[in-house]
Amino acid sequence: MEVKIFTKIIKPKQSFWPSSPTSSDCGLETEINLWLASQPDIEIKNITQSQSGGSWMPATVIVTVWYKVK
Repeated sequence: MEVKIFTKIIKPKQSFWPSSPTSSDCGLETEINLWLASQPDIEIKNITQSQSGGSWMPATVIVTVWYKVK
């Protein structure tokens, strides 16, 4: 089994009220989707997500994809 780890620092909002109704993942979803599209010969076994920080510091999001090559 192999693993691919994606990490992104999410910029904190500048005020209490959000400036837009949608949340931004700073390109993390696009990065994961591009990697998945470039790997047609893998079988996903497990995906986990973790986040640290976020109150007064920027949040760091980590997505781990466990997979097997077919």
